[in-house]
Amino acid sequence: MRELLFRFANRFPWIVRLATRITWLRRFISDIYINYQSYATNPRPRPFSMAAPYTTWQSLTDRSFTGRHLPEEQGKQNLPDIEKVVTLWRRRDKQEVPSLHSSLLFSFFAQWFTDSFLRTDLLDRRKNTSNHEIDLCQIYGLNEEITNRLRLKQDGKLKYQYIDGEVFPPYLFNVEQTTATNWVFASEEFEQLHPRYALEFIFQNVPEERLKRMFAVGLEHGNSAIGYTILNTIMLREHNRICDILKEAHPEWDDERLFQTTRNIMIVLLIKIVLQDYIGHFSSLNFTIEPTPGMAEKQRWYRTNWISLEFNLLYRWHSMVPEKFVVGDESFSLDEFRNNTPLVVQHGLGPMITAATRQRAGRIGLYNTPDFFFEPLPIGNDNRSIMTRTVAMGRQAKLRSYNDYREAFSMPRLNSFEELTSNPELQHELKTLYNNQIDDLEWHVGIFAEDHDEGFILGRLMTRMVGYDAFTHALTNPLMSVYVHNEQTFSQQGLKIISETNTLADIIKRNVQDSDNVLASFETPT
Repeated sequence: MRELLFRFANRFPWIVRLATRITWLRRFISDIYINYQSYATNPRPRPFSMAAPYTTWQSLTDRSFTGRHLPEEQGKQNLPDIEKVVTLWRRRDKQEVPSLHSSLLFSFFAQWFTDSFLRTDLLDRRKNTSNHEIDLCQIYGLNEEITNRLRLKQDGKLKYQYIDGEVFPPYLFNVEQTTATNWVFASEEFEQLHPRYALEFIFQNVPEERLKRMFAVGLEHGNSAIGYTILNTIMLREHNRICDILKEAHPEWDDERLFQTTRNIMIVLLIKIVLQDYIGHFSSLNFTIEPTPGMAEKQRWYRTNWISLEFNLLYRWHSMVPEKFVVGDESFSLDEFRNNTPLVVQHGLGPMITAATRQRAGRIGLYNTPDFFFEPLPIGNDNRSIMTRTVAMGRQAKLRSYNDYREAFSMPRLNSFEELTSNPELQHELKTLYNNQIDDLEWHVGIFAEDHDEGFILGRLMTRMVGYDAFTHALTNPLMSVYVHNEQTFSQQGLKIISETNTLADIIKRNVQDSDNVLASFETPT
């Protein structure tokens, strides 16, 4: 279906443009496409989770255990040495393979967005600390206790500070008193914001001058990449901007009403960006996805969200990380744009976003992950690398084969490695590792080894699984219900803001200086 759509769109682009402009036709086509993806596999509830290898009441109800699409592999798995498999991801001679057209801003957004709900428990990797919702916990936190510590408690706004005349989140630490060995939090509230062990893990080896200028944000890892800092700051500014609009329209509203209504609006803005901008970028169809209001509630897939292990693992898009990030005339290495909030402050949001739009991210796939992800990263007594832990998670869960997942997602099984990839070197490596048996190929290796069809940034099975999870999670959000999505929930002004927002660029342009000269797109300029 997707090949036919892409060929049709390329041959008749004027029809695609016309369909996008006609509301009823756009929604009709969107509904068909959404259901095509959402019925790719059996709908939730799933009979299995990481709670047990068979169905139990706990595995059906306890969402602190991560879900899974398929039951454990029951037979003995003939798996190759894990380090030989891990090496398949490594970038060859540090030569980055660029993506088709995905910008570094797309990579930043993908990490920032998915890390808000794909939250593996560091102490028990069968479990998660996720809310299983798109809820903008990046700026609001995972629960109301965290939210209250981040609220200004005035005019509905979140706490903020001015740095060189621009709004940023407040500092987590007291800048003057904090050292690498002695953390002094900016307030007692911020000291209770996140678990100390999590912060110590994330901030290990961070230079002191960067450490003391970390921001107080909703998630413990919210400072670990400049993409997080950029997007958290943009969303904070947008939240406070909307508060001002609502206060002017409703002077009788108190702080609580202003905050809660603004949060509702912000969450739906994020969902719209995900559906219309982010998901739309996975192919070059140039078609705006807009479901008919209430369509999801009529479908069998309209079920409670539950993040699966497979969804968590397939989003390990480490190959998108570049060897360097170029801002103006300066070039920054991976170590320099990790855990470095001062870098964003120094250059400003507009120039950083423009630079991220102009630079292509790495291609998603094997042979393209930077060395950093293969270096030891201690968690307690575990010194394995990020990539080794990632592959090990799938093996510990006894995930079924790549072909089993193709079948589960309504796709035909492959008969050879030649059908999987056209790369002769990769064919040879996979045949050697898996004894020339395509049915023995691990799912996690297979989805990254897949060829990408023309115009697509992912292989077929990964695209299918991303589409399934994205639509069935975004459209089952309670704020998207036909019974909730109304003026009473958002206000008249809020509905206007929602209707006028279709892309991340729309929010960025409202919240940066010199916005006319800022480039903001998930696609690099041609």
